[in-house]
Amino acid sequence: MAPDPSELDHLVDGIRERSEKAFSDLHRAVANGLMAHAFGMLRDRQAAEDAVQQAFLELAKTAPSFRGDGRALRSWLYRAVRFNCLDEVRRRKRRPEVPTETLPEYEAHGTGIDMNLDPDLEDALRELTELQRNIIILKHVLEFTGDEIADILNTNRAAVYASAARAERKLKKLLGRVRSHDHAASVWVEGRL
Repeated sequence: MAPDPSELDHLVDGIRERSEKAFSDLHRAVANGLMAHAFGMLRDRQAAEDAVQQAFLELAKTAPSFRGDGRALRSWLYRAVRFNCLDEVRRRKRRPEVPTETLPEYEAHGTGIDMNLDPDLEDALRELTELQRNIIILKHVLEFTGDEIADILNTNRAAVYASAARAERKLKKLLGRVRSHDHAASVWVEGRL
């Protein structure tokens, strides 16, 4: 689960001052969620790590001019990771590579986000569009609100809810095929969607 944005409020001044401790605490609080977000887009652990690292480098450069609270800081990082991932997707289209097919075991700071999903669920997620996959991960894995997802994806809340509903219906339909054969995927769907 992602940290409550108010938990990040105390770090904002340190980030503006480029405090090493503030950056370390921020990384510890949000890195796993950022990794899950990036991996959902890229399906490649190394590329996801690079996107997260690049977002923190970008934050370090712009830190003194950052305006906002913990919620704005977290949204800024998720947007930065998203844009870095989109850049990577465009780069791959120009120069295709073979991505890894397993989810990351990124628990460097122990935030407790478990991305080890059932293989049938992973297959179903791959059949969703990139936007649908992002929304499902942000909403159901990282537990962001509709407003927060809208901010991260640079859209409005109504569009997020509409896209989420379509993604959830499609995911349920895709997993419905394996529901009778795979209890784990069925439990995840019933518990999350």
